[in-house]
Amino acid sequence: MRKVPPRLRLIKKEVSGGFQVSCLAFDFYPRHINLTLLRDGQPVAEQELTGGELLPSGDGTYQLRKSLEVSTEELKKRHDYTCTASHLSLDNKLDVSWESGAERVHLSTLSVLLVMLLIVILLAIFICVKRRRSNTASQLKLANVDANVSEEINLSSDSET
Repeated sequence: MRKVPPRLRLIKKEVSGGFQVSCLAFDFYPRHINLTLLRDGQPVAEQELTGGELLPSGDGTYQLRKSLEVSTEELKKRHDYTCTASHLSLDNKLDVSWESGAERVHLSTLSVLLVMLLIVILLAIFICVKRRRSNTASQLKLANVDANVSEEINLSSDSET
């Protein structure tokens, strides 16, 4: 008897009034599968879910999708959504997770890193300009010292004659 383990995806899609969180199991055989969508570790009630029809994929495997409509306000509460599947081909459950609200955390972290990078670049430019000015000033001082020494040499050779 052939066994093909499911591939599992947790998909978030924007819809009018909020988002749709979908738990998708596909490319599995045999057809019997236990697919559950969890919110914060607790199963979402079947009456809150849409879908749930087992469909053939055309290549002898099957697919199953369960979806949950989530309002924008609810999504901001940072719930942890997990799609879990049990199947004859698996020794253990297969889980895929996603935390709502986490995108904002990643964006703010990215923003902080970009600001820090900008500060480092500006600091490097400031140091380079400062060194260049310092080198120019040193060269001018050396040129003045050379001119003074040359003048003293000229004066001393004039006085010797």
